Amino acid sequence: MSFLRKAYLTSLSLSLCLISFMAIAQQEGSYTIPRYKFEDGKELDNVKIAYVTYGKLNESRSNAVLLTPGTSSGRHWADNYVGPGKMYDTDKYFFIGVDVIGGGLSTGPKDGLGMDFPKYTVRDMVHTEYSMLHDGLKLNSLLAVSGPSMGSFQGVEWGINYPNFMKGIIMIVPAARSDQHFHSIADATIAMITLDPAYKGGKYTENPIEGIKRSGMIYFPWLYSDEYLTTLKEPEPYQTALMSFGTGWSKNWDANSLIIRYSASRNFDASTPYGGNMKAALAKINAKCLLLASQTDRTIPAYLSRELFAGLKDAKYVEIPTIAGHLGGAAPATGSAEEAYISGHVRNFLDSLNK
Repeated sequence: MSFLRKAYLTSLSLSLCLISFMAIAQQEGSYTIPRYKFEDGKELDNVKIAYVTYGKLNESRSNAVLLTPGTSSGRHWADNYVGPGKMYDTDKYFFIGVDVIGGGLSTGPKDGLGMDFPKYTVRDMVHTEYSMLHDGLKLNSLLAVSGPSMGSFQGVEWGINYPNFMKGIIMIVPAARSDQHFHSIADATIAMITLDPAYKGGKYTENPIEGIKRSGMIYFPWLYSDEYLTTLKEPEPYQTALMSFGTGWSKNWDANSLIIRYSASRNFDASTPYGGNMKAALAKINAKCLLLASQTDRTIPAYLSRELFAGLKDAKYVEIPTIAGHLGGAAPATGSAEEAYISGHVRNFLDSLNK
């Protein structure tokens, strides 16, 4: 092979790699809302909402998809699932991951207010996301909203509060409300943090790491099924799994931010503004919906997913075959059968919205 041909092929290869990289290149950004009034009546100036984008917005600005995170996730929750031909296909769509208010790089308790920060709701999350998209990114519509767990809570509120802003909503391990089952999990998790002497009633100067780590131990078994837990036979994988959530929280969250965030998920009920009438609330949703429930979910029981499905006008309900419980849908392992199953449904659904 001649030197020139080798040089050409090398250049072509590098160009193709660059094109591939550019297709999924992440661009960080933020939008500051001059003044925001929370659902609880409190107001804050200069509320920042951070985001990241992937892919390219088309000329008609019609291929944007908002990726909404779960309770303890942030704007990068979908990184493993975004790219050419992946679940969230950057060859076709423009994706926006968001740091929900109260966490990540968005305005939150960590910025100085601590437990005096407004006790925001899922509806507050959605209203501030709308401001970021409409006023910040100048988008007048979305192709879809997609997210797992609390991300699906946001999807419900997007459909209710902005019924004509998106064509579709993808809700993974979804529900339209939290129930007493999740209340008890969240209450125990929060209590463990506050019992750490280092918490100091929320007035700590150093993050109460041990309390956060141990709160994750309480949350851990509810994220999986009994069948999955029996696979952790050896001490090392069991101990790693037992500590992974609390350890992750302690690295990425300060205690007050975590408490207020889990309280928002705990208290979620889309029917509250409608006097407890869930049928009336869900009747507001015009978007086409895809619901992907986990067969073995113990965090959001399947009856809540079915309750949501029953109240929607145009929806498809699918159960993910998995023994991995809530995380089999919310955070499927890369390369797993669960990821492939969810990816197929998500890609087909997004493509159907373009027809």
